[in-house]
Order: sequence, then C-alpha cells, then structure tokens
Amino acid sequence: MRSNQIKAVLLLLSLSLLAGCAVPQNQPSIRTSSYDTSMLAARKAGFVKKDSLLVRAKNVGDVDALAKENNLTVTRRLSALGIAELTKSNPPAGWLDSIIEKLSADHRLVFVEPNLSLKVKDSGISNVSLKESKDEDPLRSLQYSLDSMSVPEAWKTSSGDPKVVVAVIDSGVDPKHEDLKSNLSPEAYNAYYKKKGLDAAAPSVVSRLGGQFAALGHGTHVAGIIAAEGNNKKGIIGVAPRCTILPVKVFPDLKDNGQNAQDSQTLVAGAVAEGLVYAAEHGAAVINMSLGFSTESKTLAAAVAYALGKGVSVLVAAGNERMEGSPINTLANLPGVIGVGATDEDDKVTYFSNSGKYVSVSAPGWRVLSTMPSFLNGLIGKPYQYMDGTSMACPNAAGVAALVKSVNPSLTPAQVKDILEKSAEDQGPKGFDEDYGFGRLNAARAVALAK
Repeated sequence: MRSNQIKAVLLLLSLSLLAGCAVPQNQPSIRTSSYDTSMLAARKAGFVKKDSLLVRAKNVGDVDALAKENNLTVTRRLSALGIAELTKSNPPAGWLDSIIEKLSADHRLVFVEPNLSLKVKDSGISNVSLKESKDEDPLRSLQYSLDSMSVPEAWKTSSGDPKVVVAVIDSGVDPKHEDLKSNLSPEAYNAYYKKKGLDAAAPSVVSRLGGQFAALGHGTHVAGIIAAEGNNKKGIIGVAPRCTILPVKVFPDLKDNGQNAQDSQTLVAGAVAEGLVYAAEHGAAVINMSLGFSTESKTLAAAVAYALGKGVSVLVAAGNERMEGSPINTLANLPGVIGVGATDEDDKVTYFSNSGKYVSVSAPGWRVLSTMPSFLNGLIGKPYQYMDGTSMACPNAAGVAALVKSVNPSLTPAQVKDILEKSAEDQGPKGFDEDYGFGRLNAARAVALAK
C-alpha cells in the first residue's frame, strides 16, 4: 500500500513560478539592465546563497584581482570551465543584488550569476517488511523493475564491466554497505568540501531520524539501483552489477541534532558543477543526477557541456512535480542530456513524474527496492527499502546506459542517447510523447543495438 512506502521526492528546487521564465542557453552573457528574469525571481524568492556568486572571466587570471577589488574570497575554482565562486563574509542586506549589478557591467567577465541554492525536501520513511528468498540475491524477487526492462535478458550479453564507471552525484554513498562496497571506486569525492575518499563521500551519520531523510539514504539508494553487487547471497542486484560506482557527494554534512538533523541540508549550484567536472575528469562513462533546479544556471550548463564533451553520458531525473504543473528541471532540459521519467509496475506513467519535451525515456520509478545506509539498520530494520520517484527511474536508466557502454565503450553520449531512445518500448500515444519520451527502457534491446 502506498501508505507503507517510502515517499522519496526528487531533490528538486520547487520554483514552479519560474518554469516559464528561463533564458535561452545560447545567450552568452548577462549584460542587460534587467539581468535575467528567472534569476531575479530566484533571488527574490530566496533560492540563492546570499553570500556568494559565480563568475566566468574572459581571462582566468582576472578572477583574483576582481575578488580583491571587491573584498571577496575565491572559495571555489572550476578551472576547466573558467568559472569561480566568490564569497563575501557576513554580507549586509542587499549586497547580492548590488554586487551582481556592479559586476554585470565589468568588461572582464563573460557572466556573473547567483549561486543557486535549495533546501532538500522530502517525506519520511516507514518500515517495510521484506520477504527474503534463498536466491543468490535474496530480495531479487521484489525487484520488478529489472524484469520490466528485460535486464536479465541483457545480462546474457553483459552484466557490466568494472572499467565502466558510473558517477552518482548525490547525497553520498555508504562505503560499508554489504551490497555496494565491492563496487565502489576509491576515487570517491566530496565536492562540497573538496575532499577525496570513500569516507569523505559517505552520507552523514545521525543517531536519530528527523522529519526528512533524503540526505541520509538518497545517494545510497540510487547507487544500489545502478550497481548493487550480484550473486553474493545478499540483498538485491543492480542493473549493471559488475560496473563501478563513483560516489560524488555534493551536500554539506548534517549536524547530528535529532529532529532538526536536516536543517543544514542545502544543495548549491557551485558544488554540483564541481561534482560534474570531477566525475568527467576521473573516469566516469555515465553520470547519474537524481536532482535538479527549475532555474537556469550558466555554470551548471557549462559543467554539463564539459562532461558531455569528455564523452560522458549524463542522465537527469525529470522531476516529481506533475501535480504542480510539471515545472521544467533545467538540468534535464540541457542539450545532450538524457531526461528520465518514471513508470510503475504496469508501465503506466506515475502520478508524480513530470512531463515535457525534455523527457527522453522512462524507467521504473515506483516502489523501487534498493540499498540504504548500514547505520540506519537500527532505525529502519534491514539496509534495504522501497523508494518512489524519478530519482529512482534515473538510476535504472543509468544502469542500462552502463550496460550499453560495457558492450561498446567507444560510443559517444549522443550515440548512447540514440540507442536508449530507439530501443525503448513505446508506451502511451504512438511514437514520442511528453510522458514517456520514446518509451520505457528495454535493456536487452539496448545492448543488442549497441553491439
């Protein structure tokens, strides 16, 4: 029953009022008197970090001089993009608006924009009774999503390649989980604090669950869908169980303060951009982003384009706001990205899955069973739970993309996207539609087409 399921909501900035205010991505700069309609709205709504901004300089060497002139600190350098994050200590009221207006006229800059920020929102979790079998993966019988996408048939050709790395840009992945630890890359990274290592990229540990828990379990759940280890007599099996997961954490650590544990849980564009660049430069073949914004960011657009240019396929969840009019997830709407919608056990589009022209394909996102952090055992029972959302559909699709790359590593992101779309099983109206995209994914067909 739905009341017994974990209601996981995509980590998506709720800016429905901004959906129609986006500025075309080919606009090269922000030198207009009104700046950018959607960014102005975001600033007024408070969906930006009030003490920082992002700038792209024509000459990277000008960043330090510009920061010094304006009494700012360079807190993040995205050298590959020529972009930097500048921060003001204890800024006065109105500072962000005034500095953006000033720097918008600075001839040394290509653009300046606020550092988009969002507070994670999702509902709590409930204990779910999981009936195990004596199979090699005891919970495999509960994973309808694998059968819906004909994954077992695809495994006859390939169950993945350890050399194919899938980056999970999210809230962290549990490095000690019994079903994940063998498939995690030691190159794991915390993009928020700029620290390397599996422990740095692990989800925050708290002794009590607050009213929310996305930061605790979301990234680990996503990783398990993609590449939980197979045939180990434990838990579940991922879509691509022999591929490697690269955890890239983009959230700050939580403070263990009981019911208010999520208060510090804020996602910022600068950290997400750094995560994208890091993944592209550290061997990722596929990037999964079960997150998004409804305001355009030139910084994030540049980071996604950089990853695609490095030959990395980028998959982004479509969003869970269908009931609020399906505001565009601007990350999923970027050129070359594979936007993923969610279906249920009956191949019906879910009630929450956003619709739109940017939905490339769909995949199971309703009642998807996967891994949860081990430290939650005493709070939720076993380290496996159900979650709903396009956040779950996206890693199902990323797993299929990983199988495709395992069969043919030379494929470009455009070719991978084309294969997933052409091999999908048409659902709904004939041909492409804005609910299913080109259809619900079929892994067996995709792998066959990739050969």
